[in-house]
Formats: sequence, structure tokens, C-alpha cells
Amino acid sequence: MIRTKSRSWIFMVLAMVMVWLVMTGLGNAADKPIRWKGGSCFGLASPLGKNTILLWKEYVEKMSGGRMVIELHDAGEIVPPTKIYDAVRDGLLDFGMNTPAWQKGKYPAGDLFYTLPGGVMEFNDLVIWMYGGGGKELEQEMYKDELIVFPLGLTPPEEVWTKKPVKTLADMKGLKIRAAGLSMDLWKKLGASVVLLAGGEVVPGLQRGLIDGAEFLDASMDYTLGLHEVCKYRLGPPVHMSNNIFQLLIKTKSWKELPADLQAIVENAAMKATLQGYATFWMDTIEFDKKIRAYGTVTTKLSKADQAKSRKITMEILEEKSKQDPYFAKVWNSQKAFINKYKPYYDLTKFD
Repeated sequence: MIRTKSRSWIFMVLAMVMVWLVMTGLGNAADKPIRWKGGSCFGLASPLGKNTILLWKEYVEKMSGGRMVIELHDAGEIVPPTKIYDAVRDGLLDFGMNTPAWQKGKYPAGDLFYTLPGGVMEFNDLVIWMYGGGGKELEQEMYKDELIVFPLGLTPPEEVWTKKPVKTLADMKGLKIRAAGLSMDLWKKLGASVVLLAGGEVVPGLQRGLIDGAEFLDASMDYTLGLHEVCKYRLGPPVHMSNNIFQLLIKTKSWKELPADLQAIVENAAMKATLQGYATFWMDTIEFDKKIRAYGTVTTKLSKADQAKSRKITMEILEEKSKQDPYFAKVWNSQKAFINKYKPYYDLTKFD
């Protein structure tokens, strides 16, 4: 009798131990961080990499309290910079930093979320429309359920670099220019030919004579790339494009697997990184502009007449493309409606 009771007691203890082990295992599984693997279309060591996707990674990991771990790969490490969209869509990556300029053929309207030439929409206009005027919702609608997209990364205004002197828009005729987005259409209207090259291909392209000039990004990125060493001339203001807004692309399945609070962290980390990164970008650009001037680069500013000409041509391009693509028209109509609402008060409050 005593032996039977002893055995029952032993079995009971063993059962409790097994339950405890199972529950502990489940607890450990629940505590295991979610790991996302992703890549960037720009080098992580560059000002753009440091002021966008690396900031986002830092904020996500801190804000999630370690519940998310971001495995971030450099540009070209897993896929070429121009293939980030494909890698996220096809499930090779959970996320990626991208520019819609690389998908110009597949998504013509993507250029409108990136930047507009001719000063049609400058920094304030584009950012307010993107976050408050329905822009980011339209960008998500463009991709449908293919992937999730959030704005990530803003750059200061750009410049154009050439190996030959350029003082007017007419001087662009016959030149071969590295360009992206809607600026490709503007340069072609002005008689230049255009080539789309990834960042690492720009300087070699200039050295080999494949191109005569290039637009890339702001002074900090252009100096880091070495454009001042191969191009003697720099042109402003950025009639080809003002600021750039980049993208955080997320695989739909990876997004849906996140609990709601982590989804909010991912999205808000992108917004925080965009704002903080833009401020840091500007401070960097100020210093790199000094270096460019000290190097001996010849800097020219286009006349007001040429600036107005670029705007007129851009408006023609936008209307032409609206006739060719219904979704392009939908986005451009949204931007026009915003400009018409925004402009009266903006004109009242700006200094002449």
C-alpha cells in the first residue's frame, strides 16, 4: 500500500515537472525576438544610409525593447541596389529601403511620390501632402497588397554636376546626363540624353565618358561619391528635382505577422528617422558644401527665366503622363488639388 502511494506520488511529481518544462519552453518561445532581414539601395556608410535606414533600425530595436531584431545588409550584399523592390516582393527580404525611381517602368506614378521637377512641389508641399494630404495612402494603394510601404528618408535639395560649363538650360542640349525619376523626362525635353545608373556606377561612368554629367543627391552624398573630383561645374537651383522622399518597403506576410504594437513601432520609427535624418542631413550638407567650394568647383545658378521654363516644361510633362496612365492622373490630380488649397495661405505667409 505504501509502495503504491509512493509510485503515485512519483508519477504526480514527474507530471508536474513535464508540465513545467512545456510551459517554460512556451514562455521562451514567446520571448524570442522577431528577426527581420533586409537591405538598402544605398551604402550604409554613406550619409543617406546613416541618416535613414540605420536610424530606423536603431529606433525599432530600442522602441520594441528588443522584441524586434533588424538584420540589415549593405547595398549590393544580397541583391543589386536596383532590385530591392523585387527582393521584398518575392519574399527574399522582409524589408528594404528603396527609391521608386527604380520602378519607373512598372509604376509610372511612383515618380510623383519621389520628387517633382521645376519647383512644382518643393519640400514643404511634398511632405505635407505625403503625410497630411493623402499621399502615403495613395502610395500604398499603388502597390495594393503586393507589399507595405512607408516614407523613409528625406534629402536636402540637389545640384547638377557637369564636366562642361553649363550656364543656361539651353547648354544642356546634347549632353548625356545620369538622371532618375521625372527629371529624366525634363532633361530629354531640353535636348539631353539620359542614363539611369546606380550610385556606385556614376563616377566610373563619368570617367569613361559614358555620361557628361550627373544629378545624384545633396552636397554630402555628392562629395562622398566623389563627383567634385570628376566634374568641375555645379548647377543650381534643383530644377530637375527638389528634395527626395525614399521608401521603406515591407513584405506583406512579415507585416501581417507583427502584433499591432510592433506595427506601430515600425511605422513611427520610420517617421522619426525621416525627421531626425533630414535635420542631420542638412547639417552635413552645409559642411560638405564648404568643402566643394574650397575644392575649386565652379558653381552657377540658373536665371529666374530658366527656372520658370523648367516649371512650364514640367507641367506639360505631368499633363502628358496623366493622359497615358490613369493612376498617374489620380495622384497628380490629388497633388494639384492640394497645391490649390495650400498656395493661398502659403503665399500670404512667405517672405518675398
